[in-house]
Amino acid sequence: MAVKGCIRLAAGASIFILAMAFSIGGVPKAHASCGSAACFMLTGEEGAVQGKGKLSVGLQYAYTISKVASGTSGLVTSVDQEARQLVMNEHFENRTIAEIITLDVNYGLTNNFTLEVLVPHKRLEHTHTVELGSDNGGAGDYEKFSNAGLGDIRLNGKYSYLPTLRSLVVLGFGVDLPTGDSHATSNVDPTRLQEPTLQLGRRSFGIVPSIYQSYEIIPHVLDQFASVSYQHAFTGPNSYRFGDVYVVSGGLNWKALDRVTLTGQFNWRYAVHDEFTGSLARAAEPGDPTFGLGLGPVPIDPEVKRRPVPTTGSTMLAASPGVSVAVRENMRAYFFAQIPVVRDFNGGLIPDVGFLFGLSMSMN
Repeated sequence: MAVKGCIRLAAGASIFILAMAFSIGGVPKAHASCGSAACFMLTGEEGAVQGKGKLSVGLQYAYTISKVASGTSGLVTSVDQEARQLVMNEHFENRTIAEIITLDVNYGLTNNFTLEVLVPHKRLEHTHTVELGSDNGGAGDYEKFSNAGLGDIRLNGKYSYLPTLRSLVVLGFGVDLPTGDSHATSNVDPTRLQEPTLQLGRRSFGIVPSIYQSYEIIPHVLDQFASVSYQHAFTGPNSYRFGDVYVVSGGLNWKALDRVTLTGQFNWRYAVHDEFTGSLARAAEPGDPTFGLGLGPVPIDPEVKRRPVPTTGSTMLAASPGVSVAVRENMRAYFFAQIPVVRDFNGGLIPDVGFLFGLSMSMN
């Protein structure tokens, strides 16, 4: 029996690896690109709907490092919230390390409707050079910034129904609450707020509708799953609005052993440019009479109006292999690696391979 189990595991792993390799090789070139500060793949919890009065608790840890893409300058547009101004080429980005621990609690209000609460704790480390063209003779000031604490909590309702005995469809609708701190200040100038994208929270409410679907191709052995979600953030009190995010994912689960399941999936994520209400300027450059004198940026358009932040927004396609292990009858552990296939971040930092560890337990 042990030999048969090993053969089954090896066969499953071979099919899994071949399928992933074939899929990656067949991806066409894209003009947009990848990314997010944290992993965005399906772990199986998206379709977890509890029976009435039943509870499940999960814990996830996600790690992602983002760096400057080769062939790009690393210069991005800064957001001066106090002066209500976008300043082009005022920041030189270096690196961001994002670590997110998320508590995931599901409680069945009925046999078909589950209330989910997602509570994230974020830790960000970011290095960049700011005040280019102004401070330090125009070379700017190097800043190492870190931030940690509670992020924005999400309340999510999940309704499930079974079109057939082998199919599952889960309709979700989430609400993001502005619980994360958004008042961290710059180390270079403590009187100024740090960039909105480096804050723990978005300082605004948001909505996240979603659809999750699965089908058992071979009952209890091989199943297919897919998901589509949309995230919309409303404009916050600082006149900054994060761009809408669309995520499409799909893949296969292969039960290689009684306790081991191998997963292969692809994830596509598209984020629209963020928006800010302010005037437009650029960092002073060599040859400008104000370069290096600490007099601030050069005005381009003094009118305060709604503008896209040009170095935000992204498109990303990633392959995410993973493994899930049934530790006990009511507990499972899982691990995923998210491997970028196509990345385009409009000149901003791009994520490297991301990792996600998780533990989920039913309290039945």
